Amino acid sequence: MSFGDPWFYIVLIGIAAVIYSFLLPARNTATGTRNNVAIELETTLEQYMAEIEKENKELIDLVTQMKQDFTTKQLVVQEQVAELRGRMVEVEHSTHQSESRLGILETGSRNFTESAGIIHLSTQEDQLINRMAEIEVAAEVAPVISDIPDPDPEAKETIHDRYAELFAMYESGRSIDMIAKSIGMQRGEVQLILQLAKREESR
Repeated sequence: MSFGDPWFYIVLIGIAAVIYSFLLPARNTATGTRNNVAIELETTLEQYMAEIEKENKELIDLVTQMKQDFTTKQLVVQEQVAELRGRMVEVEHSTHQSESRLGILETGSRNFTESAGIIHLSTQEDQLINRMAEIEVAAEVAPVISDIPDPDPEAKETIHDRYAELFAMYESGRSIDMIAKSIGMQRGEVQLILQLAKREESR
């Protein structure tokens, strides 16, 4: 079979067809492999993106929960602060009431002490006034006594006889003030005359 023979070309075409048939599956296999790699890569990327999205969502949920917890704790703290302030106000009010009561008690005690002191001083003042009155009466009556003449041994005139009107009113039950006013004497003079009369009678 020479190159010019038609069978030669037929054989060449057949060999070429066989070789092509062998080469075609290999190309299909390479193409399929590339497609598989692309699919796997796409799947991996999708999984990675899904995981990232999941992590982002979890992070967002965590931040949201933290915000809620912080808000809740802040509200609790505010309530505790308000409660403490209320207690402080109550304590201050109670302290103010206690101070007011203590002040009232101290004022009452001071007033009682002052009243007792005033009563005591009043008693002392009364005694002092009475003593001074006696001294004044004695001073006023001294000239009267000095003016009284010495009793005449022969006449034997007594104080009772000299002031008969005074003793008459005194024996009738009139008060010393009324007697002093009626006869124009000082109250102390009347008292002194009565005392001298008693001494005279006791001799």
